[in-house]
Amino acid sequence: MKTSRNINPKTVMAPLAAFTMAWVLFAYTRHSIQAAKMNAKLTREQNQQQHQQQQHHQQDREYRDRRHSEK
Repeated sequence: MKTSRNINPKTVMAPLAAFTMAWVLFAYTRHSIQAAKMNAKLTREQNQQQHQQQQHHQQDREYRDRRHSEK
């Protein structure tokens, strides 16, 4: 039995729209995940730098306090 498919703008538009929406959703999701990972990495690096600076300043204060108390 032969099934005839009538290809016209009405039969093509719905699948094309569905495919386009799926592709846009996929691209948006990938981009959002990558942006979130990058943001987390930058935040983590900034926090590490701040922590290292705080440790350095604390060590400097302790060193100055020891030198001052020795005098």
